[in-house]
Amino acid sequence: MIKILIIADDFTGALDTGVKFAAKGAKTKVMTKWNDDFVNDPAEVLVLCVPTRHETPEDAYEMVRAVVEKADGKVGTIFKKTDSVLRGNVGAELTAVLEGSEANQLYFIPALPSMRRITLGGIHYISGIAVKNSVFGRDPFDPVTESYVPDLMHKQSDAHIESVSVEEAISTAPTSEDKTIYVYDCESSDTLDAELKTLCKRGMPRLVAGCSGLAEALASRVGDETRIAPRSMDGNLTVVCGSVNPISVAQMNFAERYGFSRVHLSDSQFLGDINALKVTAEGIEMIGRYAGGTLVDTLYANNGVQRNVTEKELEKTRALISRRIGQLMKSMLEAGFEGRLMIIGGDTLLEFTNAIGCFELYPICEIDPGTVVFKLEYEGKEHEIITKSGGFGSEELLVKIVGGIT
Repeated sequence: MIKILIIADDFTGALDTGVKFAAKGAKTKVMTKWNDDFVNDPAEVLVLCVPTRHETPEDAYEMVRAVVEKADGKVGTIFKKTDSVLRGNVGAELTAVLEGSEANQLYFIPALPSMRRITLGGIHYISGIAVKNSVFGRDPFDPVTESYVPDLMHKQSDAHIESVSVEEAISTAPTSEDKTIYVYDCESSDTLDAELKTLCKRGMPRLVAGCSGLAEALASRVGDETRIAPRSMDGNLTVVCGSVNPISVAQMNFAERYGFSRVHLSDSQFLGDINALKVTAEGIEMIGRYAGGTLVDTLYANNGVQRNVTEKELEKTRALISRRIGQLMKSMLEAGFEGRLMIIGGDTLLEFTNAIGCFELYPICEIDPGTVVFKLEYEGKEHEIITKSGGFGSEELLVKIVGGIT
């Protein structure tokens, strides 16, 4: 029986959550496609990537509820993975989990204290700034428009939602005869551990939600103490960035100043003849073979901002660019790519795995918070790939990776 079923709304989130359990020795698998028999998978921790981040709230609700209804009562705990800055359809999806299950309580701990993403008084903060006032409030695709978590969720949900203080959460696990989503305050990793300890006094809770912070706290209760130690990964690094998040932009700019080669793909390469991508891929593979670090991004070279498109065309363009980058990376592998490949952005990663027809991945280790190494197989060859969400990591992250893991 699957001990924990994780439902993630994007690919990098699926991996950075699953790797917490893999690092504790739990048999962990990430899947992007599955059939109705997924509840019988031999994995201890099964992560399903249900890519709802850019769907309408109504569609996201239906997609998540369908999975929950198949799994409820057949797995141990259902864990709805949420974005650590609350992007996406958080209200609709948590409501789908609660209403698709026979349980009456869903416990939501949105904090990621290790990255200074905490919740106090129901308000979610990013490095001391209320989330709607942070860079994530200006996200070009998924701006976070409310900082008070219940208000954010009520934009998509009529569910009963209660905010729970740290003191209340540590003292007892709240319950109700009515279906309720409990939003937990959390200001540190120690607080999170204490809150989880209280939740688990009578066994693992049936429904939980949160980000990789909650996953890390839960992992020690599922696996053993075996850890997979981070290790040096030899070879040149090629970074393919499909994210326009300012944090990723800063990482790319820093790496370029450090000496990375940088390839800015043009509009015609993204939106024109797909066959031209093969030639581009061969060129990138050649550059990556001889450069210590190579950056491939979707930004203008001169000012690092996304393409100037109308609001109506923005989503269509974003989706097409993600698909084309996925196809580009497939062509890079077919051209004989041998170095280290890093993919930034969950949509880009998903389109890459779709392009190569690989729907099962196995997390190996985390080399930096939110930066995950996983393995997959393509055309009989095993590849280890590094990935992260656009909003994770310090400015010097890419340079650290080139220097190896110590």
